[in-house]
Amino acid sequence: MEKFTQKRVIRLFNHPVVIVGAGPVGLTVAEILTSQGIPVTVLEKGSTPSKEWRASTFHAATLELLEPTGLSEALVSRGLKAETVQYRDRVRGLFAEFDCSLIRDETRYPFRLQCPQSTYVQVVYERLQQRPSADIRFNAEVVDFTQDGDGVTVQVDTPSGREEIRASFLLGADGARSSVRKRLGFAFSGYTLEQRFLLIGTPVSFNQYLPEIAYVNYISDPDQFLFILRVPEAWRLLYPVPPEVSDEAALAEEPIQASMQQALGTEDRFPIVERMIYRVHQRVSERFYDGRVILLGDAAHVNSPLGGLGLNSGIHDAVDLGRRFLRIAEYRDFDRIVEELETYSEVRRQVALAYVRQISERNTNVLTEKDPVRRLQLQQEMAAEAADPVRARQWLLRSTLLQAVREQGIGTAPKRQVS
Repeated sequence: MEKFTQKRVIRLFNHPVVIVGAGPVGLTVAEILTSQGIPVTVLEKGSTPSKEWRASTFHAATLELLEPTGLSEALVSRGLKAETVQYRDRVRGLFAEFDCSLIRDETRYPFRLQCPQSTYVQVVYERLQQRPSADIRFNAEVVDFTQDGDGVTVQVDTPSGREEIRASFLLGADGARSSVRKRLGFAFSGYTLEQRFLLIGTPVSFNQYLPEIAYVNYISDPDQFLFILRVPEAWRLLYPVPPEVSDEAALAEEPIQASMQQALGTEDRFPIVERMIYRVHQRVSERFYDGRVILLGDAAHVNSPLGGLGLNSGIHDAVDLGRRFLRIAEYRDFDRIVEELETYSEVRRQVALAYVRQISERNTNVLTEKDPVRRLQLQQEMAAEAADPVRARQWLLRSTLLQAVREQGIGTAPKRQVS
């Protein structure tokens, strides 16, 4: 299959960049490209932009990367600043607290910003609606595509029938079940946790039940760990669902109320404003691009939510790729385009494996360890880390992905060998 030819590189952007998926990652790369006049067509199989609340943490590194677009200011005005991160034991209580002020000399954002991804999506979508170079189409599902030297031909199912769209590049930001990745035939290696996760939210304040609780809390328990966090609209509780319990049973009102009451030590009942159950994966695609077809976000890598890194690393993919595309638009050299895409694939895959997966897995181990001796050991190790300002600062730099950005770069031009 012909993917690039030197004689045709000059015609690289004769067609729009087609982006599959109107979630936070797809819309972020659309924002970056259209801000510089590169036309995009966003195809979303749903009838609206993604309204999922699921992710809700924006780390310092992400806010820094979004700052040139103006999106950071918009997010901070809508979110809550979590200035500490707590680790608790279900029985013994607080055992470690990380103070984000320890990295105030490293970033203008020494906090975790709590804001649902649905809010972010809406903000970016409203901006894109004002851009003539942005064409966003709903009820449009990509079913196939083929590449040639001039671009990509995309087959799309719409309410009016099958359509064919011509693209300069095709970007797959269509989630963990990505049809684009499957069509490329890339292996998606890793594993799926046996347990599912249930996320529920209520407008009732948790402070009256747990007065010292922070906005972000990881609670260790060998049978049912908890993740408690605050967003502007609600307090949220995430916990595992045993394999033998069906989705329907887990989502029923009484089991949810019982879980809320047990978590907060009360017999009060709570109004529930959101409930969502989903499977948790740790998987990374073998490659992030092939020719003119490129993967980003959950289409390229998925991980446990216990670290708040999925949304953030996906946005980092979008910023990295967006910066490369702004350079690619000026290239007339076939080799330089390939170098950019190879670098994107290698660097972003390395971040997914060496940073995102390791951080998520460590959090999961601390929360879920069943052996009481090992569980206490893990908690003591984390407590010692939090109590040492030097080590705590390093933990914060890594867990906020600031270290990944400093070490791996974002959209950094490939190093060219001098002949």
